[in-house]
Amino acid sequence: MHKSVTAGVFGGFLFALLAGATLLPQDEGPRLGFIDSQAVIGAYPGTQEAQATFNTENQVWERQATALQSEVEQLNNELERQSMAMSQERRTQLTAQLQQKYTEYQQFIDRIWGQEGQAYQRNQELMAPIIARVNEVLEEVGTDEGWDYIFDAASGGIVYASPVHDLTPRVIELMNAGDDSPARR
Repeated sequence: MHKSVTAGVFGGFLFALLAGATLLPQDEGPRLGFIDSQAVIGAYPGTQEAQATFNTENQVWERQATALQSEVEQLNNELERQSMAMSQERRTQLTAQLQQKYTEYQQFIDRIWGQEGQAYQRNQELMAPIIARVNEVLEEVGTDEGWDYIFDAASGGIVYASPVHDLTPRVIELMNAGDDSPARR
């Protein structure tokens, strides 16, 4: 019985609060919206075109890497098969060739797919106009439809903010004011 009375009182309080909230004048806060940038980019036809271009170029790099890897494997197999029958001089020469080819292969892999390699740079280059278009549309939607903030559900960051909420000039003004902050002493 005690639980139902407590629940009834709480429910009544909640109802009154919600009912009162709808009757009171509303203080309109900032308008918030969100997008899923992965869905937006994925649905844009230009993304499929950019991905197809990237995939074609990546296949060329993969064929080059496979060819280099085959050369390394071929030299390694030759060294293993003929190691006993070849002279020390020939073994040293073949080992040096193998090391050189392996280094060449590793450098190719790093140059193409390493951190900030050609594949990364090419992907950035292909995606730049798409990202720019998304940003243009976000600016247009935010401005024309009166959104104060638009968040990206995929990244959790703000992708549009109305300039009226930009506190940067005020913070700069206060930072540059002649205050007695420890940093200015």
